[in-house]
Amino acid sequence: MVREAERALGVFISNHPTDNARRGRVAIGVLLVGLAFAAAATPMTFAIFAERAHAVRLTGLLWGAALIGIYGGVSNGLRTLRRHGEIFVLREQGLVYRRTGETRVLPWTAIRGVVERGQDHALGRLMGWDVHTVIRIRDGGRLLLTGYTEDAARLAIAIRTAVAANTP
Repeated sequence: MVREAERALGVFISNHPTDNARRGRVAIGVLLVGLAFAAAATPMTFAIFAERAHAVRLTGLLWGAALIGIYGGVSNGLRTLRRHGEIFVLREQGLVYRRTGETRVLPWTAIRGVVERGQDHALGRLMGWDVHTVIRIRDGGRLLLTGYTEDAARLAIAIRTAVAANTP
């Protein structure tokens, strides 16, 4: 049934697998950095409350970095665990999304909108944030295309262009 629906989307254009192993490595690295910042911030926090020390700004910066690292590590870690075998298949009349246990066949008309929130700079590319495309589906769901997906920038442009051309 899925194969027939997929073939109904027309000619195959390209496959775009996601490098889930890289996502997992980045998650562990970011989580460790966040925990290191938390370890550095904890004694400073106690010192501020115990001795009325004046390193409030530095402590705040350390906690900010710790929370960003921990959040980034946990969120990427959860995506790593939940998205085994993730692949985007671009076809002439739509997009097919696969991951272990799930296949979605989406004609362009089933996509409500595409929002790009990427951050294309050195840190963004390292973290997989260079492409962060949210694909909103008309039935209420959404897909997330990140920089961990092979040739994600080209795929995001193709999706945006096709959706814009097929939106009533």
